[in-house]
Amino acid sequence: MLGSIHSRWGRARRGFLERTGVRMAEQECAEQFVAAPVCTAAEAPAHVPASPGYYAIFIDDPHSFLDPFCGLLVQRETRLIYLGIASRSLSQRLVKEDLQHRKPSTFFRGIGTILDCRPMSGSLTGRKNQYNYKFSPTDTEKIIDWINVHLSVSWLEAQPTFNEEEELLIRKCMPIINTKHNPEPVQKLADLRLACRMIARTAPGRMDTLPTTE
Repeated sequence: MLGSIHSRWGRARRGFLERTGVRMAEQECAEQFVAAPVCTAAEAPAHVPASPGYYAIFIDDPHSFLDPFCGLLVQRETRLIYLGIASRSLSQRLVKEDLQHRKPSTFFRGIGTILDCRPMSGSLTGRKNQYNYKFSPTDTEKIIDWINVHLSVSWLEAQPTFNEEEELLIRKCMPIINTKHNPEPVQKLADLRLACRMIARTAPGRMDTLPTTE
């Protein structure tokens, strides 16, 4: 499967470069970037640079997830679970946001829902952004600890970065936690995220009115 990801990414990337004339990095580096992790999530703060670029997040053992997430990874023969872009700083976006949740992160919220964490009821009430729900401090620490034990990362420095490159990668590799641009998004993850948003938008005492995801 990794070989097929390499070939699909290589063909698509060559086509993109031919169409746009953009030069980002050597093909061999790009293939290595999506093929395997460079360091563990716990080691990332010491290694991930502050430069712009693209990044990939891997799970060390698919069986650390419950189904359907474990089953999808086993079926696809991949450990790649997320691809992202950092237009300013890889260390800021990947480490501080996605791995440590110091600022809102789609990836962190996705991991939290998969681990059966839920936001505090009513925590989004009155807020302008009705999507950036947060977990309790206890759950946030639990998620970070889980990430440090079970996930690894890789990255590719690039300046400038291009959204088209990220979109192309997601479309070809279909990481299970990416939803935007993913031709095969995981419905269970979408259902869990919706349930979390509903909890965070619902005032305490009215939780019995929420639909279930079963």
